[in-house]
Amino acid sequence: MAICNKIFSTTPGYITKVIGNTGWYMTLISCATALVFFGFIYLLLKRFPGRNIIEIYDASLGRVMGFIFSFLLMVSFLLSVGIYTREFTDILKIYALPATPPSVIIGTMIFAAVVAAFLGIETIARVAKLAFYPALVGYFLILIFSLNIFKPTNLLPIFGYGLDKTVITGILRGSAYDEVVILAVFAGSLQGIEHIKKAGFISLLLSGFIISSGLLCFALVFEYRAIQELTIAAYVMTRKIAYGTFFQRMDPIFLLLWIITTSIYISILFYTTVSIYCKIFRLQDAKPVVVPMAVLAVSAAIFPRDFSSVLSVYVQGLRNYGNITFFIMPAIALGIAVIRNKKGESKCAD
Repeated sequence: MAICNKIFSTTPGYITKVIGNTGWYMTLISCATALVFFGFIYLLLKRFPGRNIIEIYDASLGRVMGFIFSFLLMVSFLLSVGIYTREFTDILKIYALPATPPSVIIGTMIFAAVVAAFLGIETIARVAKLAFYPALVGYFLILIFSLNIFKPTNLLPIFGYGLDKTVITGILRGSAYDEVVILAVFAGSLQGIEHIKKAGFISLLLSGFIISSGLLCFALVFEYRAIQELTIAAYVMTRKIAYGTFFQRMDPIFLLLWIITTSIYISILFYTTVSIYCKIFRLQDAKPVVVPMAVLAVSAAIFPRDFSSVLSVYVQGLRNYGNITFFIMPAIALGIAVIRNKKGESKCAD
């Protein structure tokens, strides 16, 4: 749910500007990159069974460096909450709620995340599971209903702006799948390392297929120069669906799908941020942290000056440099743990 929500964002338009119409297989390269780095995360968790990534950083790097690594991870999640909330808010104002003040939309999304954080991870997981299947069915129905407006010639040139550029961009944007690190944050509370391994690899493979299929359909519907000008390609594509007089304009269905999945997505990121903070400072009760963290999230959401800076600076900055905190730092911790011969004893899940 968290990884695939990006298909409803401004990402398709941006990557088309960078690499042309090859986003549908570029994202598979990103997925393969994420699979490799998740392999390192899995090996790190396996080396310290029963521990989460915060505890592992402390054990492998020492308290000071472990604190720095964990704090940077928390900041990355906090910025993700704020920036993606702002991105959602600005897009929703453009297409659906032009007269609504941004503060109302931002406040509503963060309030939902606060409620979810008070209810806990189990409630978030159950709601995400409940929403996932209808969302997946609705998503693929939109893609199927778009078949009559596909133009295969839109896939030409097949290598876009160059195969080398596609491959390099795909590797750098492996952070598009960085939410898989959430498994490492809650590793101590899950059902063992093999369960984490299965959940991680299956979710990455499934997400790669879902995102790639969406980008492929966008490329088949829109000429690649047109996608560059679209703020959110998925919404515009649903407006183009038409079968006769009475079956058209499916954008209300898309809006419902988009708002529900984004609300769950923001709630997942927010709760993960709170959880990391509590693990860093060894706080047993997360409730006192929720409201102050919500204030920081709202501040991060309203900080960007305008929508243009949100897209060009903040969103793409998270996409391009998220690899450092989400993937490279765990790989560094694994390397140092191996060099220092650090291992953990198995412990019961908390």
